[in-house]
Amino acid sequence: MKTVLILEHTEEVFDKLTCDVCGAESRWDENWGSKEHEKIITTVSLEEEESFPNGGQSTLTQYHICPPCFKNHLAKWMESHRDTIPTVSKSVW
Repeated sequence: MKTVLILEHTEEVFDKLTCDVCGAESRWDENWGSKEHEKIITTVSLEEEESFPNGGQSTLTQYHICPPCFKNHLAKWMESHRDTIPTVSKSVW
């Protein structure tokens, strides 16, 4: 995020995505793909929400992790510490 001046006030706006592990920057906002036709999105997040009749609130906590750090660090850590495997889904169109 970066802070910019908009009509005499400041506001948080999306600037670029940076990997919280290695510092790499994405080229296309939240898309880590390096080519125009490529879409690579990694998400590690926790969303907590409470709803009541008169309103509610939510908190979203996210770690931004580039694909190499996801594969080489997070996935390997998960597999070695919890003896788990990911759910993988594929599509063809």
